[in-house]
Amino acid sequence: MKIRRAILFVFMIVLLCSFASCKKKSTCEKNGHHWQEASCTTPKTCTVCNATEGEALGHIWVDATCDKSKTCIRCGATNGEALGHDWNEGVITNKPTCTEEGTKLFTCNRCDEIIIETLEALGHDWVEATYLAPKTCSRCGETEGNPLPSMQIDAIVANSEMMVGEQQNIEVNFTSGKLYQLEFNVEKMVKVVSQTENICVIEALKEGQVTITFKTIDNSEYDQIVLTISEETFDIEYASKANVILPETDITSYKQSQLPLELPVPTKDGYLFLGWATPDIANEYKNTAVASWDTSILWKSIPVGTTGDLILTPMFGYTRMELHADTTVIDLEDSLTISVVKKYFSEEQNLSKIQFTTMNDEILTIDNNGIITPVSTGYTTIMASLEDFPDVNITLGITIVEDLDGLDELLQLLVEANADEVITKQITVTGYQFVYGLRLRGSVSNYLFADHVVNEDYMTPLNDENRPGDTHEKYYICVHDTASSANTADALTHARYVQVGGGGTSWHYSAGDTGIYHQIPDNERAYHAGDGSREYHLNESGLVAKPNAKMEVTISEDGYFEIDGEKSLVKAPLKDNEEIPTTSEINDAGIRVVVQNGKYYIGDTWWSSTYKRVANTGGNVNSIGIETMVNQGSDLYLTWQKTAKLVAHLLIDNNLTLDDVKPHHYFSGKNCPQTMRDNGLWDNFLTLVSFEYRILKDFGDYEITFESLDAEFVKNNGRVIKQDLKDKVVSYNVTVTKDGVSKTITLSTIIPGNCHFLFG
Repeated sequence: MKIRRAILFVFMIVLLCSFASCKKKSTCEKNGHHWQEASCTTPKTCTVCNATEGEALGHIWVDATCDKSKTCIRCGATNGEALGHDWNEGVITNKPTCTEEGTKLFTCNRCDEIIIETLEALGHDWVEATYLAPKTCSRCGETEGNPLPSMQIDAIVANSEMMVGEQQNIEVNFTSGKLYQLEFNVEKMVKVVSQTENICVIEALKEGQVTITFKTIDNSEYDQIVLTISEETFDIEYASKANVILPETDITSYKQSQLPLELPVPTKDGYLFLGWATPDIANEYKNTAVASWDTSILWKSIPVGTTGDLILTPMFGYTRMELHADTTVIDLEDSLTISVVKKYFSEEQNLSKIQFTTMNDEILTIDNNGIITPVSTGYTTIMASLEDFPDVNITLGITIVEDLDGLDELLQLLVEANADEVITKQITVTGYQFVYGLRLRGSVSNYLFADHVVNEDYMTPLNDENRPGDTHEKYYICVHDTASSANTADALTHARYVQVGGGGTSWHYSAGDTGIYHQIPDNERAYHAGDGSREYHLNESGLVAKPNAKMEVTISEDGYFEIDGEKSLVKAPLKDNEEIPTTSEINDAGIRVVVQNGKYYIGDTWWSSTYKRVANTGGNVNSIGIETMVNQGSDLYLTWQKTAKLVAHLLIDNNLTLDDVKPHHYFSGKNCPQTMRDNGLWDNFLTLVSFEYRILKDFGDYEITFESLDAEFVKNNGRVIKQDLKDKVVSYNVTVTKDGVSKTITLSTIIPGNCHFLFG
């Protein structure tokens, strides 16, 4: 029953709807549809009859964002949920400190939204106080309170007073094993010389008071000492010298801390102050030519490091000029330029012009450039002087000849022998009795204007121990000196000594200023050279001689002689220990080398055990020995000139040359003749021999006479006997005569003044 009613109800509703729809449809058919536009979910629909047309539009979705779900832009419908923010790790923009907050910034990776987080202050991280520092925050460094108090200990033993330059040890007795350091309240008053575990060595540097604090490295222990440092005062004494004016000065003492200390500048008329000398320097330079001084060691101020009382001597150089010319003899067709060297000029003198004058303008003229123009033959002098200081001057002798090349050959040779400047040299003469100093004065010429005389009255008896009498060919002249400085040790004394045995020694000639004595015949053996009975002998070297070669001998590593670096076939002698000698162990006069048939030959050699040198043979057997005298009070230079004349005669008599004149050193390595060698005068001696030899060999038939034109300074044999304060020009006439025809020339030279040696 109930079911029937329900069915009937549904039927009635459907019928009514159909009726209504039909009614609406008929209306829309009559009046047309009233359309409503389609939406996302419904098609186009008539609002009257609900008729549809087409399809729903569908949603247009916008993607979800951090804070919105997926949304239709037409209808606003949503789908799903919002994405939510994607925050990064954040950046701290302000770090928190111990006492202040910080901030941290976060940013969304999708939408750039920002949020700021506050960071809490860190608070202090305290480190407990130590002896070196108070309680301290390890983060911010803030401190609180004080360091732990150090403990002072009485552990240092020291002298509280010191002198500058003094050192002392300080004992440091801190707790075992603890390292320590030093602090000074004043810098650079003391320095630490060394520092060990418990000993510290300090040195006082300057005057004053300083507090030294010793601290362990951890500052737990310390001690202090107070040092008073004093500085010694040293006195200065200025040596008094004649004519030296010392300015008033209060510099009469000094302390090391004042150094360098400028010293006063003394004056002496005619001299230039060079500096102050300490006593050792003053004594060393007392008899030395000023030109030889190393003035850099003289003081203008007291140098740093000086200590002790001082005695200072003023050192001066004599203000002077030197004239230099290639020659002092020219012919009429030539000119000559004179150059001037200024010695020890002040600044004012250096500014003054040099002016030249001639003493005889009928013989020559000279312009302000020092150019000499000859006018006529003869001799005169020229002078150079300072325009503003006329007392500063020097003269030079000039000889004009008609034709220099046309001069007699002997005159030309005597012109060549003329000394441009006489040797004046302070030398040391070495003798076994004593050593003495000597002002050596040379001669105006390298040729001695005197006869050659030999005394034959003191010949040694034949077959005496020191005159065996065997004869040998002579290849050398061997020159010695006696090394006997006693004033009685003259040539006659030595000749007599050899005559009566000579203690087993002998030589052929004794040569001195008072004479020459012949004791052993020239062709016999004598015992003077220290090489025993070794004879002269030549050995073929295997090397071809070369033109203009030096013929310098060295020793190869395997023990052979080399000539100019080329190895020969000749072995050097071995030393006592069978070792090969070195080149430096060759005697400094060299090894005998001669040229024969286009080849080099080397003389026999031997090793001198006494003098540790490679030496030459033939000294005793094959040389003529000459002992020269060095006795105090003798004219040493005259001895050498007489010896040179003797050597020239012996060279000619034995058909030898200048290369055959050798010092004793050549045969044994002994430093002999020592006075010549030590004073650098051996080469000068050879020059004397050379002129004597050339004149004797080529002009032995000439008569040569000498006339001094300045007898106060030069004897009539050419010997200089005096020096003046200033450089002195002296002149002399030389006349050569042959077959009754004579020719004379006037020559001149300069004797250096004593001013070259004066100081203070």
